[in-house]
Amino acid sequence: PNGAYAYIASRASSMLTIFDTARNVVTGRIPVPDGGPQFVAFSPDGARAYVSIYSDDGAVNEVGVLDTATAQFTARIPVGVKPFALDVLPDGSRVYVPNHDSSSISVIDTARNAVVATIAVAPNPHWVDVSRDGTRLYAANHESNVISVIDTATDRVLATVPVGVSPHSILAHPDLPYVYNVNYDDSTLSVTDTARHAVVAPVATGTHPQDVSLAPDGRHGYVVAVDADTVQVFDTAAFRVTATVPTGNSPTSVAVAPDGRRAYVTNLKDGTLTVLDTVD
Repeated sequence: PNGAYAYIASRASSMLTIFDTARNVVTGRIPVPDGGPQFVAFSPDGARAYVSIYSDDGAVNEVGVLDTATAQFTARIPVGVKPFALDVLPDGSRVYVPNHDSSSISVIDTARNAVVATIAVAPNPHWVDVSRDGTRLYAANHESNVISVIDTATDRVLATVPVGVSPHSILAHPDLPYVYNVNYDDSTLSVTDTARHAVVAPVATGTHPQDVSLAPDGRHGYVVAVDADTVQVFDTAAFRVTATVPTGNSPTSVAVAPDGRRAYVTNLKDGTLTVLDTVD
């Protein structure tokens, strides 16, 4: 959360890579013995990292709780089948885990390190994001072409919104009433009005967008397109792309530093990290 380090989940090598953002160097690697790590989310204070983990044979489906000070896993929490991109409430009390092959979201109580609820959603939830105020959870349901809007107080689905084809990742704007999701199979970004629960704008992207991230001030967003080898910058209020920047081979995810001055893009096929100066 303070931007000092990034954790990169390397599922093929069953490893978390620790990256020093000040020096742009790898400083450590943490083995993940139970299976391939998929995605990482942090507690608000950065003391814990929650790692979604599953094995190719389907035997392991869990969230690992990592103590970031000791680099040791302190708990392993069974969840649904193929846990994907999870998120944490702003107060750190709960973790929401989309289970791709279970059509569900597991709700983890962080004090107990246990699943306390399971939310049924449309098939193949791929990614979730919690609103800044913690009252809403948004889920991109990859094979159903919809996103789900969930009340975190009741863990009930409030709305299901049709978007593009194969929604992959999703992110709520910190201030504006919009949710952004990329659609892998029609190469678009959908902008959903959270008051109306309806898409207000589709934005063309590079081929096969996989991830979307926002600058801390919310003025710009960043989309990586895995088969275009680019990251696109878009205006979050005007719904238009303002710049396209080359990356490495097959970019899959993007994260922005807390001060907004750097963006970090993982490149699948060449095993590298592209660091972008967002100011220049």
